[in-house]
Amino acid sequence: MRDEIGKKEEAGGKCIAAAVPGGVYLCQVGDAVSCGACCGLYNRADASRGTLEDLIAGRTEAFRQIPRDADAITDFQVHMERRDRELRPYPDFYHCPFLGFIDPGCRRVGCLLHPMADGNDGIDYRGLSFYGGLACRDYFCPSYRNVGAPYKEIVRSVCTDWYLYGLVITEDRLLNAFFGEIEKRLNRPLTMADVLPHADSRQAVLEFLALKLIWPYRMQGAKGPGNYFFNDGLYPKPPIDYAQLGVAPSALDPILHELSSGFSRPDALNQAEVLIERLLDRILRSAAGGEGY
Repeated sequence: MRDEIGKKEEAGGKCIAAAVPGGVYLCQVGDAVSCGACCGLYNRADASRGTLEDLIAGRTEAFRQIPRDADAITDFQVHMERRDRELRPYPDFYHCPFLGFIDPGCRRVGCLLHPMADGNDGIDYRGLSFYGGLACRDYFCPSYRNVGAPYKEIVRSVCTDWYLYGLVITEDRLLNAFFGEIEKRLNRPLTMADVLPHADSRQAVLEFLALKLIWPYRMQGAKGPGNYFFNDGLYPKPPIDYAQLGVAPSALDPILHELSSGFSRPDALNQAEVLIERLLDRILRSAAGGEGY
C-alpha cells in the first residue's frame, strides 16, 4: 500500500495526478479513512467491525514489541498465521498479518512494515511480506483504473471511517452501476458538484454504500461483506434467477447483482427496487436543483 503518498497529503503536500492510475489516490485518504482491502483485510469468516478492530489493535500492539530485524519479523508473521487459521471466504486471497493501525489514535489501517510506520526508523521492511515489497509498492486495485474520478472523489468524501470505505472503494462494478444509473437518468456526466454540496445527497450516497453491510436481500450463502476484486474470474457473483421469479430482468439488475442479491418472490424484488429508487431519487433531485428530473 502506498502509505507514503497519504502521509504527504496529511502534511499538506499535493499528490501529482499522474502518480497513480486514474488520478485519484485511494489508499490513505485521511485521518480515519484508509483501505487495507488489497491486503485481505476483510477476507475472514467474521469480518465484522468489532472483530477486525480487535484483531488489528492486538496485532499492532504485538508488533510494537518486537525487534526490527528479519528473523523477529518473520517469527511474528509465522506466529500470527498459525494463530489465525480460520477458513477464508476466498481461500486464494491472502490475509496479511502485517495490517495494523498506523496512527496513534488507532483510526487508520495500513502497513506495519512501511518505512514511515512507528518503530521502523525509515527502513522499508515490506520485502519480508508474503507478496514482497514490489507488490506492496506497485499494486493498484481495479478501482483506480475502472472507476471515474468523480465517483471516486464522492466516495472518498462521504465515507468517514476505514471500515466502510475499504469495503466499498474496491467495488468498482457496484460503484459504476450505481453512479452510471444516475448519469443515465441525468443524461449527462455526474459531477462532484451534483452531490457533495448537498447534505441529503451525500447522505443518500452513504446510505447506498452502507447497503454492503445491511442489504436485506443478499443471496443465501453469498460471500461477504468483503469483495474479491481481482480480475481472474475465480469467484463470480451468481446471476439473479428472474426466470424462476417469472418476471423480466430488473432495470436495476447491474446494481442488484453486484449487491449479491437473491429473491424468492417477485414482491421481494419489487421492495429492493423501491429501496434503490428512493436513494437514486434523492441524489437526482439535488443534481437537478430540487426541480425533479
